Amino acid sequence: MKHLILPANLTKRNNLILLGLMALALSVTSCSKEDDSTDGTESSITEEEAAEAIAMSVSPESGGMIEQTNQAIYILEDDNSASSKAEDYECGVEYGSSYNISGQSANVTYSASLAWNWIVDCGTGIIPSAADFDLTGTSSYDGPRISSDASTTATINIQNLEDEQSSYIVNETFSIAGSQESYIRNENAFTSTIDLSTTDLTVLKSNYNIASGTISVSFHGVASNGNSYDYSGILVFTGNQTATLTMGSGNTYELAW
Repeated sequence: MKHLILPANLTKRNNLILLGLMALALSVTSCSKEDDSTDGTESSITEEEAAEAIAMSVSPESGGMIEQTNQAIYILEDDNSASSKAEDYECGVEYGSSYNISGQSANVTYSASLAWNWIVDCGTGIIPSAADFDLTGTSSYDGPRISSDASTTATINIQNLEDEQSSYIVNETFSIAGSQESYIRNENAFTSTIDLSTTDLTVLKSNYNIASGTISVSFHGVASNGNSYDYSGILVFTGNQTATLTMGSGNTYELAW
């Protein structure tokens, strides 16, 4: 699948970018620009490139935040015991594991080497109600519009472990630091740190889809010429594996996977 940029010039500029089988659409609905380069020249790391890197850091198709959130849930649901429930973990005891994962679609490949530590919380009773994870590791992906090699640190809090709850509530922070190579326009190479902080992600237990919740996003990048560029935004999950990323400029990007 080729990746399309379809400009339509009325009073605003609208782009549609399709990212592999994810059908990741970045649809710009405003051309105002709040985040600019530090030296007043045209940015060597464009907002479009930053938005692409942010989207890939979240997408499950590139092994991003959503995939790691689901992996934490899988640990709680299946600990290789007969009952395969979080109840098999002793409350207040730290557990740990490490593993390698990889994935491939028609246009995106990824791999990651990760280490977990986690503790289950039973509150005032004996039934687990929440769990806290710490994650460290390295990951890489190669997509049609951008590639990356990075290290990841994260904390993940998962609530509503009780069987009667139909969804998990997840709050987490992710920091992804590494190098990217963009295939957009000037094909820039740069380093970046992407910080993600979620607020009350609702993850359905039936299919692990995120029904609602938000992510506060910051992007700090350093271009090959040494100039640095900062972007920020809010990503809102809208159900059915879709989300809207609104950058500080006001530009809006529609995501789907």
